[in-house]
Amino acid sequence: MNMSGKEAAVYLRKSRAEDGQDTDAILKRHRETLTEYAAARGIYIIEIYPEVASGESLYARPQMLRLLEDVEAGKYDCVLCMDMDRLSRGSMRDQGIVLEAFKNSGTLIVTPEKIYDLSREIDEEYAELKTFMARREYKIIQKRLMRGKRAAVSEGCYIVVAPYGYKNITVNRKPTLEIYEPEAKFVRLAFEWYSQGIGCNHIAVRLNAMGARSRRSGVFTRTTILKMIKNPVYIGKVVWNREQWTMRGAKGNDKYIVKIRPENEWITADGLHPPIVEREVFEKCQSILKGRYKPPTHDGSVKTSLIGLARCTKCGGRMQRQTKKGMSYLLCITPGCCAAARYALVENRVIDILSDMLEQLNIKPTAHNDTAVMDAEKRLRLIQDALSAEERKKTKLYEFLEEGIYGKADFTERMNALKSKIAALEREKNSAGKELESLSNQDVNKQAETLRKVLDRYWASDAAGRNALLHEIINTIWYTKEKKTKPSEFDLRIILKGI
Repeated sequence: MNMSGKEAAVYLRKSRAEDGQDTDAILKRHRETLTEYAAARGIYIIEIYPEVASGESLYARPQMLRLLEDVEAGKYDCVLCMDMDRLSRGSMRDQGIVLEAFKNSGTLIVTPEKIYDLSREIDEEYAELKTFMARREYKIIQKRLMRGKRAAVSEGCYIVVAPYGYKNITVNRKPTLEIYEPEAKFVRLAFEWYSQGIGCNHIAVRLNAMGARSRRSGVFTRTTILKMIKNPVYIGKVVWNREQWTMRGAKGNDKYIVKIRPENEWITADGLHPPIVEREVFEKCQSILKGRYKPPTHDGSVKTSLIGLARCTKCGGRMQRQTKKGMSYLLCITPGCCAAARYALVENRVIDILSDMLEQLNIKPTAHNDTAVMDAEKRLRLIQDALSAEERKKTKLYEFLEEGIYGKADFTERMNALKSKIAALEREKNSAGKELESLSNQDVNKQAETLRKVLDRYWASDAAGRNALLHEIINTIWYTKEKKTKPSEFDLRIILKGI
């Protein structure tokens, strides 16, 4: 099959056979292999999805969930992975969800061994056979693990995924952890500072300033520090049954949700690994933690009307609701970013803005904004010109490769960067086209009717209902508030959906 010119994503995930080995090294090796494979066949890599902390359940793999959303949206022509097992080796239901997403979107699954086109019956059957064998192997491994866990309770317990400060090793055929000093020194500092009364936000700022980098986002936050302080793995313990996963849509949630179980349901045992933090320091931190404010635990239901909508203008992060001394606030968790505002004030302002929009639509029920149409047309022309320029650069790159000006590695790197830019411009072009179409064929009466329905039902609904109503009409709420300003001095910019 000719794959030249196809746009691809790369999904990286460690196999069960590679447990106990360094995750970063394995994913780096797989990334290089798949990148070389793509370059040799003219495949353009748009994005890479590295699964660092990989659970067996589909809903325990955030990168896979993000990839499936993009696959269902038709973002890629194909997805590269080392083998079919990496996509899903869990339950039959999980495997069915993955295969259906690829089949319905027409996205190819590309491995160094074989290319799977699930629209072809023979490939679909072969993929089902491969996933069946992977599921069978998974069940056998699970039985072995359960036997190992039972024995571990009396003989010492092990951990499969290394947390920050540790790396995976194998001792007497048992996977365990070894202290990784380049990270462990920052863990000790975090516990020491917290035991002195320094808060998680300040600890995160200090560690980032010292050059420490978290494994997932690269930046430490209040949440990552808090999870670290709570984790008994750092005193040589292992905890099971700590988290409960809620499937998307099970309780009105639009994404999967992780809920921390009550401590009396946890199963704690001694691990085989050495501690990084002294027990006295750890217990002092837990004592300080218990005396501080604790946000309510998440039970999987929607309790915030603006969840998934409000974003910080400065950093682009999602705003969160937090209650302090009985008062709820909307805040950005990025240290030093936008100041917080009272949640009720923000919610009321959103409804006021929507009411003003409805009033304007009622005043001019059939008017079109000619200036907005002209601006959209100009934006579309500029994007098309930029696309033409990038396509010319692509042709030039091939010429430089043939002339020996660029080596294979330089060509691959530059081509991938160029292709990513072209893909971003294509997305902007589609967005601009839709905006122009919406402006040119705007049905103002329909907009007014939808807004009226939301406003009429809003205050009579609970938090989940309010959130669902706002999601019908709003794409994003951009929030801005400077520090040391009055409670009501904040700005909101609401981006409506093309209703």
